[in-house]
Amino acid sequence: MHEVKLPQLGQSVEEASIVRWMKSEGDAVAKGEPLLAVQTDKAEIECESPAAGTLRKIIVPTDVTVPVMTVIALVGGADEPLPDLAKYGAAAPGATAAKETAKAAGPAKSAAAHQAAQPETGVRAVSPRARRAAEALHVDPNLVQGTGVGGRVMESDVKAYAASLNATPTAKRHAAASGVDLARVAGTGPRGKVTKADVSDAAPAIPAGETRRVPLTPMRRIIAQRMAESKFGAPHYYVTVEVDMANAVALRKGLPWKPSFNDIVMRAAALALVQYPAVNARFLGDAIEEVGEVNLGFAVAMPTGLIVPVVRNAQVKSLEGISTECKALTEKAKTGKLLPDDYAGNTFTISNLGGFGVDQFTAIINQPDSAILAVGQIKERPVVVDGGIHIRPIMKMTLSSDHRVIDGALAAQFMGHLKALLEEARL
Repeated sequence: MHEVKLPQLGQSVEEASIVRWMKSEGDAVAKGEPLLAVQTDKAEIECESPAAGTLRKIIVPTDVTVPVMTVIALVGGADEPLPDLAKYGAAAPGATAAKETAKAAGPAKSAAAHQAAQPETGVRAVSPRARRAAEALHVDPNLVQGTGVGGRVMESDVKAYAASLNATPTAKRHAAASGVDLARVAGTGPRGKVTKADVSDAAPAIPAGETRRVPLTPMRRIIAQRMAESKFGAPHYYVTVEVDMANAVALRKGLPWKPSFNDIVMRAAALALVQYPAVNARFLGDAIEEVGEVNLGFAVAMPTGLIVPVVRNAQVKSLEGISTECKALTEKAKTGKLLPDDYAGNTFTISNLGGFGVDQFTAIINQPDSAILAVGQIKERPVVVDGGIHIRPIMKMTLSSDHRVIDGALAAQFMGHLKALLEEARL
């Protein structure tokens, strides 16, 4: 009988809670197959089975916090006798009693039993390959009907769902972010194509006089707590600049590989923070700590909330290096593979809503940082250049700063330098 333990999830994580079991007792499980999802203090992480066999016993149920390396389940042969479970009782506070002997494994286990094991959050069990396909195709996997065991969403399900959609790329991104099922949206575009406006109009409405209660997910609860602490604990103020991105656009077009514009902003921010280390700083209560390395966090939106992976030592990485690392971290975030060390240690954060058509916004500081950069879309606008009116690709950026650490003049100087780096494409 193999003891499944809550894995060591990073140097800073001492305990976590299980938010979802992807298998039920009696199910066959392969080594390396996703078995459960756990919630740390910042993110939900998918964990794989360390052994093959039958899930004989779930010792720790969902919503119970236990230390890492606690025995949480037993995997063994279908008919292998269970050991004395009393020795695990102290390690699994709150565990519920179950049948003395688990049923034999099997594909024949009813879908209803699998469904009952899922939490009542509207989130489906999704295979890692299906999550990657959903990200690439701009599909919300929670809207896809799964054909796998217990209704698990498979890669083929995602591709079939995406193929059935007649929508613009922007509409697909907007629908995935807002949880709108494109299959139920009537398109008003050419040949019935669904547009972004159609998705906005199709957002579920609450009938007059009624209310809707949406329980907080563990991730949403943590986001609420952290953002409230930051907003009301750090005195925020905001500085906005407009950036002419013509040279940055030309630079991107001339590269044999295509970084995102957010990659370009991150590279410029890393260079600017080296010149202004007082912005790359933290408030310690009795001192201000300026950090020698630039660890850039970048916000990744997911259906269940927001997470901020970190590119470490960005000041010594090229644009291509930053772009490659951002792609890898984003994929890990979308597939639940991020470890706590992947989203810890940030010194400065960038939040980009340009892909959602946002012109300008302000962001709440992602502590322990003292500043966060909010980036809007690149949009052609009329501007005055040398006394004449020209159409230029303009991007607006807003820096939210903690006034305990960064004064207005410093924020203005930093933003001026960042603007110059982007406008001159000195990357």
